[in-house]
Amino acid sequence: MAALTLLILGGGHGWAGEIRILTWSSYISPQVLERFEREAGVRVKVDTVTNYVDLMAPLLTRASGYDIAFPADFQVRDLVRGGLLEKVGVDRLANFWNVEDVWRSRPPDPRDEYTVPHVWGTTAFVIDTSVYKGDIDTLKLVFEPPPEIDGKLVLLDSGYDMVQLALIWLRLPRCSTRPEHLARAEGLLVPMLRRYPLADIDTIVEELANGRYALGVAWNGDALKARLKRPSLKFAHPREGSLVWTDVIVVPKGAPNRADALKFLSFMMRPDIAGMESNYNLYATVIKGVDRYLDRHLLNAPEIVAPISSTLDFYTFCDNNAETQQENFWKVLKDKARQ
Repeated sequence: MAALTLLILGGGHGWAGEIRILTWSSYISPQVLERFEREAGVRVKVDTVTNYVDLMAPLLTRASGYDIAFPADFQVRDLVRGGLLEKVGVDRLANFWNVEDVWRSRPPDPRDEYTVPHVWGTTAFVIDTSVYKGDIDTLKLVFEPPPEIDGKLVLLDSGYDMVQLALIWLRLPRCSTRPEHLARAEGLLVPMLRRYPLADIDTIVEELANGRYALGVAWNGDALKARLKRPSLKFAHPREGSLVWTDVIVVPKGAPNRADALKFLSFMMRPDIAGMESNYNLYATVIKGVDRYLDRHLLNAPEIVAPISSTLDFYTFCDNNAETQQENFWKVLKDKARQ
């Protein structure tokens, strides 16, 4: 597991309590955390990770010491089945009804017992239009790159994202874990892993913004961050399909400060706080009434406001633990690529 970066906010004394948070790097706004500290009188400590595996690992110990965590929606099923989350009755929290209807009662938490929906995003890729002038809305540019792009491509070090995009390109079900389907994905991805570098959430924005690469597989919020630094970048909406994901907020089982963790969950569902979060991480919020709090460049950003013609699937949720298996499969592929 990668080393965690510790951030301690606030310097005063007399805190009524303390919560520890496990979340993604460059993801939760320091301004939001400072606001919670000030309003709740609760000190906040944050550890950050850069991938799904490292986020999951402490929670699997059953004694993580965290009061709050930000897993992906696909990780919730394993956490619930393992008895690793507190049943907090999210639908009874003060600000729950600020959540947009479409984001409530979704699998794998149909009764809104464990998870607060946080942000949603998409996974596709970024093209530098100063390098490539053609049609960008096709996965062919990733898996069969033309000469302008070949050699100037960086992959996202995220297993289920890369495996599912490969399955989509191969016209196979993206939730598949069938050996024959994964074998075809392996035949596509291992040569790419041998040829192209990887970037993660800590490095992808700068890798795209510095002009070294003409194409980078990316999450849309990172794509927007990169475009604000390099205007020639454009986020693709591939006609073959792209991925839609959501992140949630949970209370790990045995949280040392459950009471203040519940205050934090409700706090994060306020429109003003959701706006501050989106302004920082540049992902789409799931909270009603947030528009007046958003920075102007977010309101019509093409990375977030996808065209009507785009192929986005908001409703497919793998019910076969596919994403976790695909994450493990990605590690196997990286090992094979190094051989």
